[in-house]
Amino acid sequence: MNIRRLRSYLFLFRLYLLTSLSAPVLYAQVGSTELTGEVRDQTRLVIAGATVALTNAQTNQRYGSRTKTGGVYAFTHLKPRVYTLTIEAPGFKRFRQDGLRLATGERVRLDVELVIGDVSETLLVTGETPLLRTETGSLGQVIGNRTILDLPLNGRNFVPLVALSSGVALPPGSSFPRINGGRPRVNEYLYDGISVLQPEPGQVAFFPIIDSIQEFKVEANSPSAEFGRFNGGVINLTTKSGTNELHGSVFEFLRNEALNSRNLFAAATSANPKKPLFRRSQFGFVLGGPLIKDKTFFFADYQGTRQDIGRVRISTVPTLLQR
Repeated sequence: MNIRRLRSYLFLFRLYLLTSLSAPVLYAQVGSTELTGEVRDQTRLVIAGATVALTNAQTNQRYGSRTKTGGVYAFTHLKPRVYTLTIEAPGFKRFRQDGLRLATGERVRLDVELVIGDVSETLLVTGETPLLRTETGSLGQVIGNRTILDLPLNGRNFVPLVALSSGVALPPGSSFPRINGGRPRVNEYLYDGISVLQPEPGQVAFFPIIDSIQEFKVEANSPSAEFGRFNGGVINLTTKSGTNELHGSVFEFLRNEALNSRNLFAAATSANPKKPLFRRSQFGFVLGGPLIKDKTFFFADYQGTRQDIGRVRISTVPTLLQR
């Protein structure tokens, strides 16, 4: 009996290895970013066969490519991060650009001009990616991590920040925005390329912890064909992930009636001299770092909410004559 069980376990283990090793790698297009461009010399002639390398500055993950006949290079399915671009070709100085920030849902074009010289020499360029987007006709805006963390949010929900983008309105009393004139429930929400809409139209399954959001992009008009299932706009969100450096934070947000002004319709009385109860505590942490440097990383987050709120209700009681 024990031998049969052992054989069964071995069979299942072999089956697991076979499926895990043979499974294809799937990429979420909408949650990634892309980089493309042309490599030319100082006479504006294209350079074919140049070696192009793109390195993630936070994890040292390296992507390699070569320019095609037209001098074009392209990197797709990239994680939104900061990168270093290096280009080498015989008879030219090595080109390197640091601090190349690629944002969520962006297709960035960066043309490079190589200078004649020895390949052991390096032409170092520092700067941001071009602001003009020529590779796509969509209209949108990226809301960065610093904006997400610094602006005050009631309840720590990122959705009100969508209104920072042009073409977006947040109707009073609504939990969801109107994008490009659409109804609040006809928008698409993507977290790391995966839709989080429930079967009921417009209902979002969950909202990520604010401190775990890296950035999000609001696609307000003319998005590409890879997007679907919406009539208004797309909120394309990217969460944080681990890097080669251990980083994290601990937070606590407190609301208490002692810090609030008194409700106008809840005046103090001899029977109830205190303010209506309002106590909310939101606490948690985020932590990320390396398990194996340059290879395996982790990221974890947690948020707890404790809330006790007294509601003020106003009712009209008929008088004796009205009864």
